Amino acid sequence: MTTPSRLIAVALALLGAGCSTASSAHPRRLVPAASPPKDDGRSAQGGPGGTSHAAALEQLKVAAIAPKPDKQHAVLVPLPDAEHWTRVRFLTLKSLVGFRYGKEHHAIFAGFVTHVDDNTAQGACNKSFEQWAAPWIDAFEVELKHDPPVAFTWSAPQPPAPPGGERPPKKIAIVDVDPVSAKTATVFARESYEAAWAAYPAWGDKACLVVGVAIPVRDDGARAREVRDRFLREVFPKIAVTGHEEPKERY
Repeated sequence: MTTPSRLIAVALALLGAGCSTASSAHPRRLVPAASPPKDDGRSAQGGPGGTSHAAALEQLKVAAIAPKPDKQHAVLVPLPDAEHWTRVRFLTLKSLVGFRYGKEHHAIFAGFVTHVDDNTAQGACNKSFEQWAAPWIDAFEVELKHDPPVAFTWSAPQPPAPPGGERPPKKIAIVDVDPVSAKTATVFARESYEAAWAAYPAWGDKACLVVGVAIPVRDDGARAREVRDRFLREVFPKIAVTGHEEPKERY
């Protein structure tokens, strides 16, 4: 399945000292929460916003959270209204996992793997992603406004004990999350998003898991930010990897 490349560039190409951008200042509409219609999984180009987008964002703000696995069951992502997220592939990028919320792309979640010399070194995973994302920032002319970062402790599964030995001590990492307001400014797309990304020392001592979420603003900046902030509090800290071996496939 596919989703627009510009959404993915914003969902995960989030770094650097970008310029400030303004969120939409339209009056808040009273809209009841509602899940998007059933997604047929086919390629789509997003939606125009309006009541359907506002209702979907309200649902993401209040719906119960449940874990949703990637195709290899290597990562469990706790998503609000999990049954209405559809697993997708991206047109131009190989990913470990990708989900969209509704065919109108009310939100996008994606996960990638990067590699470093030592993923236990503080900031190593973040730096590897920033280097990977830099060309996407340039290609889509992404402008960024960084909000205060968030940090939490996180642990990967422990490897088994060697024969006749003791199990290694549990490793606890400090994961930093970068929440941003982002705007693409190419002649092909001028769109604003509330987004965030985080990098985890997930497998062995060299592989990092990088995840990101992007919520299109579509004249509803306050709701989009509230959804993003829920991911900061309730999703990112609870990302789980299910084993100590890096998954092999990319899609």
